[in-house]
Amino acid sequence: MLKRAIPVAKFLLPALLFGYVAIANVDIRDKIAAIFSGLPADGGGLRHGMLAAALDALYKTELPHRELAFDVIGAARYMVFGEGRRGVIVGTEGWLFSDEEFRGAASADVGIDDGVKEIAKIAATLRSYGVRLIVVPLPAKNDIYREHLADHRYAQISQDRYDEFVRSMVSSNIEYVDARAALLNAKATGAVFLKTDTHWTPFGAKVVADATQAEAGISPTVQYMLNDAPAEDVRGDLVKFVTGSALSAEIGLNDEIITPQTVSQTGPDDLNDILGEDESFSTVLVGTSYSANEAWSFPSYLEAALGSKVLNVAEAGRGPVFPMHKFLSHASAKSWPQTVVWEFPIRYLTDPALWKPDDLRKKE
Repeated sequence: MLKRAIPVAKFLLPALLFGYVAIANVDIRDKIAAIFSGLPADGGGLRHGMLAAALDALYKTELPHRELAFDVIGAARYMVFGEGRRGVIVGTEGWLFSDEEFRGAASADVGIDDGVKEIAKIAATLRSYGVRLIVVPLPAKNDIYREHLADHRYAQISQDRYDEFVRSMVSSNIEYVDARAALLNAKATGAVFLKTDTHWTPFGAKVVADATQAEAGISPTVQYMLNDAPAEDVRGDLVKFVTGSALSAEIGLNDEIITPQTVSQTGPDDLNDILGEDESFSTVLVGTSYSANEAWSFPSYLEAALGSKVLNVAEAGRGPVFPMHKFLSHASAKSWPQTVVWEFPIRYLTDPALWKPDDLRKKE
């Protein structure tokens, strides 16, 4: 009986929303009638989705309390069926995953091949200026926390994609940091990704920063101290694909608390003592919102680990490639660093627009 009831209920929830439409706002009845009167007499609009599209547009613009209605339906869908809207994959125990980590399994090989070729070109360009490139491939959250997935096959696909990406970089003599191994080793000590967000925690960022220092083999010349910033409540960026802020806590998707950290120099910089204030940076950090968002503290951890100033040119919402192209186009003979650290989430390897001209890339 329960198995038969669930499919029926999946259709019932949207039906409740449409019922709300009819009851909550009688003023749109004339507009609904106008939509029906405008359909072709032969019913072609039903076949080609004209009716559904027109009603959807109407409800979004005219329906009072529409946001609350959708949030209620979303919360009910999550509680009853463990599902969210397009954009999120719901795991167990309140864990949410971006659906971008589950896409493009069939085209992953092509994405990796193309990606490594482009990265090799960039590495060669930097090498010609005496700059060392270190790529930091960030593994998928569904790989690191696969125990919270109903189907582990997707996690295995993410792991295989990471491993193949690393193998291809090794074959192309591209230096990299094994962020996956570092995060897996650290997760028993503390959370390395947020439960309801796409991104890592400050602890996960620190783990990867330390692994980057180990790979770089750079001995710190300056001592830095990490300082706790005020604790922050983080509403995960994936919660909006389930319900709104008014109901998220009621269904167990609570804000998460993080403590970002800043960095300060504790000892003298001998080089600056001799030459005076120096605006150059020995290390440049390129990447995505994992690096650009100060809440995760990755630049601070990198400075502390490397013992040198880090110029952060990462950008949120642009993916990993746009900031790199922008950096290369703006760098000059006087501003080339010794090392470029490129934070690169592997989920982008399945994005067919990743290596297209920058003006075609609209968002991260």
